[in-house]
Amino acid sequence: MKYLIVTQTFPPRSGGIQTVMETISKKLATFEETHVFPDHFLKKDFNISNSNFHIHNNFTPKLFRYLVKRKLVDQTYEDNDIVICDSWKSINAVPDKVKKIIVFAHGQEYLAKKKTNLIKKSLNRAGHIICSSSYTLNLIDNLNITNAKKSVIPPTYSLKETNENHVGKKLTKKISILSITRLEKRKGIIPVLKSLGHLHKEKLIKPFIWEICGEGNQETEIKKYIDNLGLSKHVRLLGKVSDEIKNKLLKKTDLFVMPSYKVKNSIEGFGISYLEAASYGVPSIAGVEGGVRDAVFDMKTGWCIDPLNSSLLLDTIKEAINNKDKREKFGLEAKKQFSKKFLGEKVFRKFMNTINS
Repeated sequence: MKYLIVTQTFPPRSGGIQTVMETISKKLATFEETHVFPDHFLKKDFNISNSNFHIHNNFTPKLFRYLVKRKLVDQTYEDNDIVICDSWKSINAVPDKVKKIIVFAHGQEYLAKKKTNLIKKSLNRAGHIICSSSYTLNLIDNLNITNAKKSVIPPTYSLKETNENHVGKKLTKKISILSITRLEKRKGIIPVLKSLGHLHKEKLIKPFIWEICGEGNQETEIKKYIDNLGLSKHVRLLGKVSDEIKNKLLKKTDLFVMPSYKVKNSIEGFGISYLEAASYGVPSIAGVEGGVRDAVFDMKTGWCIDPLNSSLLLDTIKEAINNKDKREKFGLEAKKQFSKKFLGEKVFRKFMNTINS
């Protein structure tokens, strides 16, 4: 038996789903021969140290890419193999003769009503649909998919236990706030800036430093808000950072902030960043829409709020910054829940039990 990974999302391109597919592929290769069929060419320096791990590069223009990928899969596939797809779209590149298809479902891709029939046709070929959150599971249930089993497994396969714990942390003069996110509207950065600007101006919160890691189309607008709100000494845009720097930031962070919300058909399917913070004992301010409630438990491991409710956002940020005891209580519980439900090795075992059932 072999594992065949058919995916549009894979390194060296970056992102949450890319990390999921890379992690799963490499872990599967420790058990059986594993073949990855990405949409693009992988550089020669891509880290492959396992002889069971094979990449089938694709040089084809986008219009014909899935046809070439289908042929490559067809040439590699044998009857007992398991094919794993990153989304419903990748099933189009799977030959009809394949008997067992596992597909991931992440969230917002199922909000496009115009594609409902295409999605249903693809998903009905799958033997098992692995949903990132209960929110995604509800979206799939609404499609009335009859031929596939369904499970919810959080996409935290790459996350490891840390020894960090913020309880008893030495007091510093400034509260350290962190965001690791794409700089786009639905991430809720600008509503937070407006709230912080007001609270800082009125001297209603303790001194703070907010470091924002990431890139995106809202970067210029965010810079203008920082300047106009008089926050240039308190908010730093760090751009894209390495894993090493990200981990250093998480070690010293008191509060993680990313109160995402739905913008048209764009929504947070889960939110791995919240669990990265939780692994360090850091509580989060998150949104209420999409799959984030599976990652952040309201008033237990953080705060889940609608960032467009300006008065609620003000009160929440004020409490989160000023109330050290509550931050530490939520941080302890976040660390506990991470170890219990989201540790990479645990969710991968659940994944293996699912695909081999």
